[in-house]
Formats: sequence, structure tokens, C-alpha cells
Amino acid sequence: MDMQTKREGDVIVIYLKGRLDVHLSADIEKEINRIIKDEPQVHLLLNLEDVEYMSSSGLRIFVSTMRILKESQRKLKLCNMNNAVKKIFEVVELMDMFEIYDSEEEALKSFQ
Repeated sequence: MDMQTKREGDVIVIYLKGRLDVHLSADIEKEINRIIKDEPQVHLLLNLEDVEYMSSSGLRIFVSTMRILKESQRKLKLCNMNNAVKKIFEVVELMDMFEIYDSEEEALKSFQ
């Protein structure tokens, strides 16, 4: 799993690439939590375009991150979700829990 970030105003876009499974989710969660702590005013956008696979431990990261951000009136949004990942969200009925956008551009506009 590879993770890159970029800042767009008060949004940090996190690009995840590869497989988000039990072996890598702890490292990814630690890095996301560091960003949340170090950048107390920013919202997060997770770009999932290059995520090939996601296990339940990956889903747990998203739910946990959303709760942490919500406590400080910040937002977590998702974009570029491929069909395999979307199917996982649908099966566990998480589609309504997150704001999900087809493109990064559309998601970034929604923060304004």
C-alpha cells in the first residue's frame, strides 16, 4: 500500500494505492491520524482510484477517521472509488455513511 498526499486549500487529499488489508491498515491509520493531529484545521479527501482491494480493517480506518474528524467539525469525503471497493461498501451498507464523489474535482468543490 502506497500513500501520497497533497494540500488543496483547507483539504488534504490522500491518495491510497494498492491493497488496504490487515497487514497494512495499521500503518495507514497511524499516518492518517498523524495528519489529523498535525493539521487541526483541515478536512480530508481520500482518493481511492488506485485501491485494488480493501478488507474490513480498511473499512474500520475510514469509519474511525470520520468519527475523529466529526468531533472537531471536520469532514472526510471519498472519491474515485472503483467498482470492487464500491461493492464492499454496498455489502456492509456504508454507502450512506460517507460522502462519495465520482471525481476528485467534484469532491474538492463540495468542500467550498
